[in-house]
Amino acid sequence: MNNGNGETRKTVRELTKDLTTVQAEMKAMSSIHGRLDSAIDKLTDVSSDLKSMLAVHEEKISKTENADEQLANLIEVRRQEMVEDLKELHSRINSQSKELREAIQTINVTLDKRVGILEKWRWLIIGGAILATFLINRMWFDF
Repeated sequence: MNNGNGETRKTVRELTKDLTTVQAEMKAMSSIHGRLDSAIDKLTDVSSDLKSMLAVHEEKISKTENADEQLANLIEVRRQEMVEDLKELHSRINSQSKELREAIQTINVTLDKRVGILEKWRWLIIGGAILATFLINRMWFDF
């Protein structure tokens, strides 16, 4: 039977074998495609989750930067208030110091006048006592 049937059978067997191999590979590819689809779905979910997380973090960063800016402004306002308060306090201290010096000077002048009067009286009393002692001594010894 060499009328080509032997070769045809051989070709049909090879083709059947190749077809079986291709079908097995198709099943494997189908499984791989299913896994790839599943992986792509999971990556899509992860990507959307990452986008939402990034949006949340961006919002938090924005709020934090806003709060930091407000704090910096508040600190600057408080610093300016403190500088103004210090200037006012320094002015008060200087004016009080000047008033105290003037009051002390006035007290010194007043005390100098009073002490001067007391010194005059003291010398007058000492002189009178010396004179009285001298006169008493003379009268005592003259008798």
